Amino acid sequence: MSSRRNSPSTARVTLADLRVRCERLESVLRQALSSRSAARAERDSARARLRSAGDDFVVAFEAIDARTEAAVAAAELRGLLCNDLDIDTMLTVATEHLLARVRPANVAIWLCNSRGDYAVAAYGANSVSRARAEASLGVLGREACTHLGNEPVASVFDNAAEMVSVPPPGGGVLAGSRAIIAPLVFRGELFGAVLVFQPVSEAWQPNAPEIVASIGAVLGEQIERITRIVVQRGTEWPSTPPEHD
Repeated sequence: MSSRRNSPSTARVTLADLRVRCERLESVLRQALSSRSAARAERDSARARLRSAGDDFVVAFEAIDARTEAAVAAAELRGLLCNDLDIDTMLTVATEHLLARVRPANVAIWLCNSRGDYAVAAYGANSVSRARAEASLGVLGREACTHLGNEPVASVFDNAAEMVSVPPPGGGVLAGSRAIIAPLVFRGELFGAVLVFQPVSEAWQPNAPEIVASIGAVLGEQIERITRIVVQRGTEWPSTPPEHD
């Protein structure tokens, strides 16, 4: 019985073929690994874009919610004020409206004259009486209020003492408090300021800065309207500031 043996030349060709095949397989494997890495990178990038889009959506929704609530607060105040021409009544209503909106905060409203001097015109207390707050309000009127801009934007302070360069002795009511302050402004004209403050242990009501800014804008609008009508009628500006405790 005869047997066939591969010649040396045949064996060499077979080994060469195997080496070529191995090299091809290694090349295919490298390409597959590279493609898998690229696919994973693209997947991670897509996930990051989705997360970013989701975050952007959340931010946009929160901004819309804040603007909506601020607009509702402003509309409610306009409805309460109607066409009232009494400045004392207007400030009392606005103070009570803010007290209800930003509880447990305390509320102070200043009016300013043509020289830029600020005086407290209304105060509403949740936890701090006006008598206790008086010294701090005077300092705020001289320092914080005079630095407000003429845009309806609120400034938020997690440490209310940072609002002034020289706090009252012991920090007054600013010590241990957080605050939001906004101008009473209409069409670029400044009429005063509104402040809400509360203990740092208490969290702000949702959208509190936007609400305070919108109330400040409504008050600026109403004061401008009343001033214009008072000037036209030649009547006197009411002088007795209301207090609501």
